[in-house]
Amino acid sequence: MRHRFATSALLLVIFGCQAEAAPQRTEIAPSASEVAFRAYKLGVLPIDGKFTRFSGWLTFDPSDRASCQVELRVEVASLQTDDPEILPVVTGPDFMDAPNYPLLQFAGRCTGREIGGMLAMHGVTHRCALSLDWRQNEVVAEGHIVRADWGISAMPLLAGKTVRIRVSVPLATQSSHGG
Repeated sequence: MRHRFATSALLLVIFGCQAEAAPQRTEIAPSASEVAFRAYKLGVLPIDGKFTRFSGWLTFDPSDRASCQVELRVEVASLQTDDPEILPVVTGPDFMDAPNYPLLQFAGRCTGREIGGMLAMHGVTHRCALSLDWRQNEVVAEGHIVRADWGISAMPLLAGKTVRIRVSVPLATQSSHGG
């Protein structure tokens, strides 16, 4: 009887270690993550911006990174740009209108090498898909949106029609207890 119990315990230890990895959760926060965009003035001159206040989380299975979930909330007024003259225009009423629409929000799921979900911005919610690049210590989501789809259509020739979105998140993880 004792031999059977020891064998069962040994098998449990051996095969239990081969079970699927537990989902991992990492916080999305300004100290380590980045939420940025790039637009083009006159179609050729880059306008780069980064947000300094945002929060959210990413949950993923390390053995199947095609399966993940993310939620992200970004404070529009926290935007910083290299050109201080552009900042009040971008956060002002003709573009992001920070006083009336203070948050950008995204919630989505991975589907292969892409993350698709809903982006709420400027009082409008639409589907948004970004490509995923899983690196050793971070994941980068990147894609383009058409500003007019979110009701931001001012100065299309001067400010361009599309905006590149880039979010990078370190993969320093901790076990998840639900999501």
